Amino acid sequence: MLYINFEIGDTAKYKDFEKLYAYMVEIRQPDFKFDDTGPEFDWDTIPEDEVENALEELNTYLDQQVEPEVYRCKEKLPEYVREFLKHYLQHTSESPEYISDRDVVSIFNYLEFDFEVAMENLLTTDEYSGVVQFSTGNYPFGGLERFIATMAAYQIKSISCFDGFNHCELHWTSAYDFEFIPKSKNTKRTSKVAKIIKKLFK
Repeated sequence: MLYINFEIGDTAKYKDFEKLYAYMVEIRQPDFKFDDTGPEFDWDTIPEDEVENALEELNTYLDQQVEPEVYRCKEKLPEYVREFLKHYLQHTSESPEYISDRDVVSIFNYLEFDFEVAMENLLTTDEYSGVVQFSTGNYPFGGLERFIATMAAYQIKSISCFDGFNHCELHWTSAYDFEFIPKSKNTKRTSKVAKIIKKLFK
């Protein structure tokens, strides 16, 4: 079982994260389908004073169909999270001047589809700490870095994890920078195995 132990810095934002976690569970269900049902109006009988609102609702729906992932990102991630992730991408990019709001959608797509894990549990051990558990049959499975960065956007600080190869402590050097410190006795051996597997899937 893979896991991330974490500390909660803001209980209100943690509740927002619980909503994202629930969505990540939902979207991974085998029978999940996006709701793309559009609004329906009886244009022959609709009152004149409701036509403008109906047209606005219809136009919004049509816009959503052009880039549905953009709208899902705005719907599922609060503005403060999107802003944090934008700064995270700028901080870690070699060309930060080219990072835009659109790039945040790439992290959201990762959370939806490229983070190839089954979300097993999100538990709190007390008011200010908890653990998220997940499993996978795929290696590599998308890596933990962007998920940890997303958690940080909700003021949830990851402190230790198991990534499938090593049990690690996380050392944070800034709001956006962290490193994995393996604590396994077999660190060298498991690190070599991890590198070999990563090379095979490049």
